[in-house]
Amino acid sequence: MRKGYDIHMREKVIPKEELEKLFKSLEKRGYTIVAPVLKEGVILFEEVKGFSQVAKGIYEEQGKGYYRVGRSEGWFSYVHGPNSLKSFLHPPRTELLKLKPDLSQEILLEEKKYAFFGIRGCDLAAMGVLDNVFLKKNEHQDPHYECLRREIFTVAFNCNQPGGTCFCTSMGTGPFVKDGADLSLTELREKFLLRAHSEKGLEILNSLEGSKPTEEDYREEERLKEESISKIARKVPTDGLPEKLLSKLESPVWEEIARRCLACGSCTMVCPTCFCYEVVDEVSVDGSVSVRLRTWDVCFREGFSAIHGTPLRKSIASRYRQWLMHKFSYWVGQFGEFGCVGCGRCITWCPVGIDVTEEVERLISNG
Repeated sequence: MRKGYDIHMREKVIPKEELEKLFKSLEKRGYTIVAPVLKEGVILFEEVKGFSQVAKGIYEEQGKGYYRVGRSEGWFSYVHGPNSLKSFLHPPRTELLKLKPDLSQEILLEEKKYAFFGIRGCDLAAMGVLDNVFLKKNEHQDPHYECLRREIFTVAFNCNQPGGTCFCTSMGTGPFVKDGADLSLTELREKFLLRAHSEKGLEILNSLEGSKPTEEDYREEERLKEESISKIARKVPTDGLPEKLLSKLESPVWEEIARRCLACGSCTMVCPTCFCYEVVDEVSVDGSVSVRLRTWDVCFREGFSAIHGTPLRKSIASRYRQWLMHKFSYWVGQFGEFGCVGCGRCITWCPVGIDVTEEVERLISNG
C-alpha cells in the first residue's frame, strides 16, 4: 500500500494499526486530544496523552436509569457515557474576569486547540447546537466559548451498535454522521473506512497508509448502517411537535411526571446542549482580588426562576414542563431547531428512569 496514493481521494480503507498513527498526527499538530476512556466502569470523554488510553473492546448496555459495560470483539462498540463535549467547550466552571483593588479588570480567556476523537453523530450535532447558542445565532458572541471552539478538529465514529436509549434517528443526527466532522470513521471488522470532510481532514487522511474502498466495503458499511437504524426502537414524532406541545401546557401529565421526578437536575447535567448558567463572584480571603465565575445551573432548581427572591416555578411539574418544552418547542422558536439531539443520556442517567420519549408521546397522544 502506498502513502497518499491519490491527493484528491477523500475516502480510504485503513488497517486498525493506522488509527494510532492518525492519533499521533493530531498530537504532532499540537492538539489537546479528548477521547473516550474507560474509567470506573463508565465511558467518559477525557483529555488523553496517548492512543493506549482510548477505550477499545468495550460495549455498553443502556436503559432507563441503567448503565453497564462489557467486553466486545469490536474496538468501538460503545456509544457514550454521561459527559459530552459540552464539558470542554462550555465547562462547568469558567473564570470570566478578575477584578483588582485598583478596580482594573483582567478578562480571562482560556485558549485550547482541541481534537475530539471518537465522538458520535449526536454529539457532533450537539456541538452545532451550542455553536448557534453562543456564536452563530447570538447577537452577543461569547468570547470564552469562541476561544475554545476556534481550532477544533473532529474525528467522528459512525455507530454500528447504538445505545439502548438512543433516538437519534428521530432527531436526524445519527446513527451515522451527517456532516460537520473533519474525519468520519466506520469500523469494518479488522479495518476502518475513513472519510475526509474538510481540508484539514484530507491532510490527515493522505498521511495514512490505506487503499481505495471496494464495492464490498461500501456494501458492508451500508449493511451496518441499516442494521444500526433498525436497532433504534425509541422514537419522537417531530412533525408539528412544537405546536402540539404548546397546546398541552395544562395537561395533567405534567403532575404525573412530577410525582416521579426528583428535580435532581441529572438530565440537564448530562445533556450535551443544556447551557444554562449562573454568574457568581468569589472574593479572596484578604480581599485582594475578586474573580467572576460562570458555573452551570439547572432549571430544576427552585431558585433558578427566582425574581426578587421569589421563585416563579415552585412546583416540580412546572420545572419539568419548562425543561421539556424548551427542548422540543421553545428552542425551535429561539434558534430554528430542536434543543435535543436524541443521545438518550437523560433517560439512561435519570435515577428514577423517566423516559422523555415516552412522556412526549403521552403528552401529544392523550395528554
